[in-house]
Amino acid sequence: ILDGFGLREDEHGNAVKKASMTYFNKLWEEYPHSTLESSGEAVGLPKGQFGNSEVCHEVIGLGKKIKQKITIINENIENREILNNENFNDMITHLETTGGTLHLMGLLSDGGVHSSITYMLKLIPILKEKGVKKMVFHAITDGRDTGRKTSVKYLKQIEEVLKENNGIIGSICGRYYAMDRDNKWDRTEKYYNLVINGVGFNILNYETAINNLYRKNITDEFLPPMLVNGKNPINDNDALLWLNFRPDRARQILNAINNPDFKEFKTKNLSNFKSYMMFKQDDVVNVKHFFILANPDNLYPIGEYFSDLKLSQARVAETEKYNHVTYFFNAEKSKKFPMCTNYLIPSPNVATYDETPLMSAIDVTKQVKKCLENDFDFILVNYANPDMLGHTGNMDATVTSLRALDKILQTVVESAQDNFYTVMITADHGNCDIMIDDNGEIVTTHTTSPVPFILLDKKITLKEKGDLTNIAPTILKYMDIAIPKEMKESKDLILEAVSYTHLRAHETGRNL
Repeated sequence: ILDGFGLREDEHGNAVKKASMTYFNKLWEEYPHSTLESSGEAVGLPKGQFGNSEVCHEVIGLGKKIKQKITIINENIENREILNNENFNDMITHLETTGGTLHLMGLLSDGGVHSSITYMLKLIPILKEKGVKKMVFHAITDGRDTGRKTSVKYLKQIEEVLKENNGIIGSICGRYYAMDRDNKWDRTEKYYNLVINGVGFNILNYETAINNLYRKNITDEFLPPMLVNGKNPINDNDALLWLNFRPDRARQILNAINNPDFKEFKTKNLSNFKSYMMFKQDDVVNVKHFFILANPDNLYPIGEYFSDLKLSQARVAETEKYNHVTYFFNAEKSKKFPMCTNYLIPSPNVATYDETPLMSAIDVTKQVKKCLENDFDFILVNYANPDMLGHTGNMDATVTSLRALDKILQTVVESAQDNFYTVMITADHGNCDIMIDDNGEIVTTHTTSPVPFILLDKKITLKEKGDLTNIAPTILKYMDIAIPKEMKESKDLILEAVSYTHLRAHETGRNL
């Protein structure tokens, strides 16, 4: 999986085109390939919403689309079903009993990857209706899944609704600090100290402060911890509602706030304080959830199926995408199934990845080669570079990264073929295919571009187009393994079915 590698013909702002990836282009020309939709309704998201790594790895692993978290939240708030939610009402009761403040915390944007301001704006009046007397909103600014200088627009929208419903904005901070997932605890500590200890820049007017930071080339993702309306820290008797729905960037900050055994930095023990979040998450402590994703009985990811068939698996990724090839690819059922070995390669400890464009791709490749030599039946590897470099907005660094990745791709393919493996190459969503817009502005968001799918077997013919739900059935059909009933609604991409069994008849058996 070439994470964030979209296909787009227009060369303007397109790092993929600018990189002129000779080897990838050679594979595309010589081997059967398809273009796959990776956004919107094709992967269970709202129409027009670009895909993201969590959703798209999940869809690839499941071989089917399911109702995504953003849709579940929207529906529950829109039809007011949330009023019947047990843990939602537990939060309301706690605040009624203690007289405490409700602290709302989340990524304030319409990016749709981690959260959506749309459901926040609709939820706040419901909270007042249920009797919440005081709300403090801790705004995490985006600038990554949105434009880099758009936070003031969202702050004004949320402030207007808060004013009408017993609420204020208490703090502002960029996601770089608040939502780190790479164990860079110094960043998490800065955000913790802001919301718990009231440590940050005191500002009188957030619009003026943010515009001053823009002039210093500090954009929304990197806004420093700022206090608005004086100090409004989280205290005993209060409650916290984490508004994001995606779990990977919740773990560090929520455990710092809620886990009494947290050891990474000094924290306070809040004895009569309760925390809530949108969806169940196993790797956070003492946080209740409102919703579950889907009935687990209807989810049978390909990794679990391989495990049940006693096929060995390896999953390889660097830290930034490790959860995606494990937890999300496994439909959030488990990070590891029996007969599956996960390999975590640490990502570089740098401020932003344009400082190290190759990231840890070389070490990822070394581990993949070891897995090939150890004869796993199925190897899943994610290269994070196209996505993580695309998010930096640095075109030159991204092009450098893609050119290096092209050479690495050749190494992996040749090593795989030397070890009698068949290789399939794809991506989860677009990103680095649009890095500069028509107005010359830097773009750091994902895109709605389709992604490639290449099967390195010239005996096969593939359909020209499909979507990410087709990948798992294609893998199974190629390996001559029955498609389980949970995937029956999705079709494979193979037109001429030369099966794994037939291939074994005239050449050494291949793994994938």
